Amino acid sequence: MHDKPSHTPLARRLLKAAAGVVAGLAVLAASTAVHAQNVIRDTEIEQFLHKRTRPILDAAGLDADKVQYLLVASDDLNAFATFRLRMGLNTGLILEAKTPNELFGVIAHETGHLSGGHMMRTDEIERSARAPMAVALGLGIIAAMAGSPDGAMAIIGSSPTFGTLNALRYMQTQESAADIAGIKALERAGMSGKGLVDFFYNLRDYEIYSNAERYAFFRTHPLSRERIQSLTRLAQQQPHYKEVDPPEVVEEFRIVQAKLAGFMDDPVKTFKAYPESDTSYPARYARVIATYKQGNWDKALTDLDMLIAEQPENPYLHELKGQIYFETGRAVLAKPEHLKSVELMPQAPLLRVNLGQTLIATGDRADATQAVFHLRESLKYEEDNSFAWRQLAQAYDALNEPGMARLATAEEQFYNGNYEGARTSAVWAQKYFEPTTPEFRRARDLVMVTSSEMGVNPVEGETKRRRPY
Repeated sequence: MHDKPSHTPLARRLLKAAAGVVAGLAVLAASTAVHAQNVIRDTEIEQFLHKRTRPILDAAGLDADKVQYLLVASDDLNAFATFRLRMGLNTGLILEAKTPNELFGVIAHETGHLSGGHMMRTDEIERSARAPMAVALGLGIIAAMAGSPDGAMAIIGSSPTFGTLNALRYMQTQESAADIAGIKALERAGMSGKGLVDFFYNLRDYEIYSNAERYAFFRTHPLSRERIQSLTRLAQQQPHYKEVDPPEVVEEFRIVQAKLAGFMDDPVKTFKAYPESDTSYPARYARVIATYKQGNWDKALTDLDMLIAEQPENPYLHELKGQIYFETGRAVLAKPEHLKSVELMPQAPLLRVNLGQTLIATGDRADATQAVFHLRESLKYEEDNSFAWRQLAQAYDALNEPGMARLATAEEQFYNGNYEGARTSAVWAQKYFEPTTPEFRRARDLVMVTSSEMGVNPVEGETKRRRPY
């Protein structure tokens, strides 16, 4: 995985001031590696987390709109708080939680670390939080780096970032403080603290009786019998201790778990966990994904169409159908599905990136024009999407707009941490624009920022317009 260096204050100021183009997190790579430790993206899962944990975040005094969840594709059970309101959750943690309340309890505990300033501060975590190539929950191996399948697999297989978390530990005093803050936040949010207690007891039993090395949570969050007992007493004293998860929250949680299981687990395991006898929506959802992973595309599409017939206004089902078509080389068929998903959920940036990528792949000039629109719309919501920038560069190239393509490439390289490449691309980009244009100023800003990051002085000719030969 390519790590992205932190920006200096100068870089951040210049980037905020720069006019014109913006970017968001990279998407659309791959998700078939079960044991990969990588940051993944998925609109449905992220929407669930943000919607259902907002009361907890508000109760903890955090700005819920600014909290970012980092979903780590790992079987390891762990969670952690990092700088700038970023919270990491391993997919294994979500899958192992028995109830939404258990997951929310862990999140509440982590909000205690965030509000208490207990963030794990290491170069590795900082780079992971700024990861330029966040992997989207997808069905096949799509290279989001270097334009090749090998690039995508390199992202999946080579990320050492989160392995270092095992060596990190919060102080016992910080853990106790986070416990108290978490329970109080849950109470103020009208939720029970029982889930956090149950989670600790269940995993403590695993740790004691099976010496389970995969429970990294306890290597990063020191746990003792006294601490659990103290947490239990505090939770039981709260008025909402006997509060249970609402049925609609339980259903949403089961859908999230089913989706993760379908993507992250081996199909054999998925079919065992969700047998044909289980006709619930989450089970059928998981089986559709597992069926596709087995290579049985036609059956997956047939079963998916049955779900869409029941829930025609579900944007995630149309997204999934579009992904199946796109990832099997049928961009023309994928187009209406991704259009429908965006129509149903226009403020979801990742859905627009899916659509933009598909429109480019059709090879139609009118579609390339629409791709530019949708990619730019997506970038209004996320400010460092290097993959979206790459797609935008391709769209401009298809439209024979070399200046805009160069500028988009410079942005993509910048957000990937490739300052030398970004500097070179920006120098060339500004040659295509008049000095009074926003595009020229943005290219010039990138030259200045990357020069500062590299510790070099931009020469005068690099910040002036020259026509390309």
